Amino acid sequence: MNENMTLHPRVLELIASRICHDLVSPVGAVNNGVELMQELGEDAGEEAVQLIASSAQQASIRLKAFRLSYGAAGTDKNVGFKEIRDAFLELIGQGRIQAEFEPDLGVKFSMPPRGFFKILLNLLVLAEECNHGEGKIAVSALDGNKGLRILVTGNHAGFRDGAEAALRGETSAEDLDPRSVHAYITGRFADYFGIELSWQAQNDFGRIEFNLKV
Repeated sequence: MNENMTLHPRVLELIASRICHDLVSPVGAVNNGVELMQELGEDAGEEAVQLIASSAQQASIRLKAFRLSYGAAGTDKNVGFKEIRDAFLELIGQGRIQAEFEPDLGVKFSMPPRGFFKILLNLLVLAEECNHGEGKIAVSALDGNKGLRILVTGNHAGFRDGAEAALRGETSAEDLDPRSVHAYITGRFADYFGIELSWQAQNDFGRIEFNLKV
C-alpha cells in the first residue's frame, strides 16, 4: 500500500461535482413530488407518491454506490463480493447494459487484499461508462482464481476521450474533467492499495478487457 499518495484539490472538486450531479435528478424529483402534494393535498393522488418513492429509491441506490466506490465503506471488512455485485446491478438497473457474473465468485474471492472490492466496483462503473450504447459486461475469474476479468463488449465500446490516459495516471489533475475523473480515481486507488490493474482495448472490435489481480 502506498501511504504517500495525495490527491490534488482539483480531483476532489471533480468527484464532489460528479456525486452532486448524479444526485440532483432524483433528489429534485422527490422535492417536486413533495411540492405537488403540498399544493394539491389529497388530489395529488398516487402519482405523486410513486414519484417520491421511485426517486428516493434512486437516490438511495446512488448514495450506496458512492459510499462503496469513493468512501471508506468500500474497504470495510464486512463488505464482500455480493455487496459490490448487488450495488452495481442496482446502479445500472434495467438499462441498456447487461451485466453477467460467473457463479461462485463470492466464494473464490471471499478474502482478497484490502481495497480489492472498492477497486472492483470502480472498475465496473468505468466499464459501464465505456459502453456508449447497448452492450455487455461479463465478470469472471482469471485462470487459477488469481483475479477477475471484466470484459466489456458492445458496438460502441471504448474509452471516453482522455479516460484511458487518466486511468494510467498520465493526465495532470488540472487537465482532468468530469468525463475522465472517475477513470483517474480508479487507477489511483489501484496504485494506493498495490493491486495490479491491466487492460487491453480493441476499439475496432468494440471490446475492452480489464484484469484485476489479487
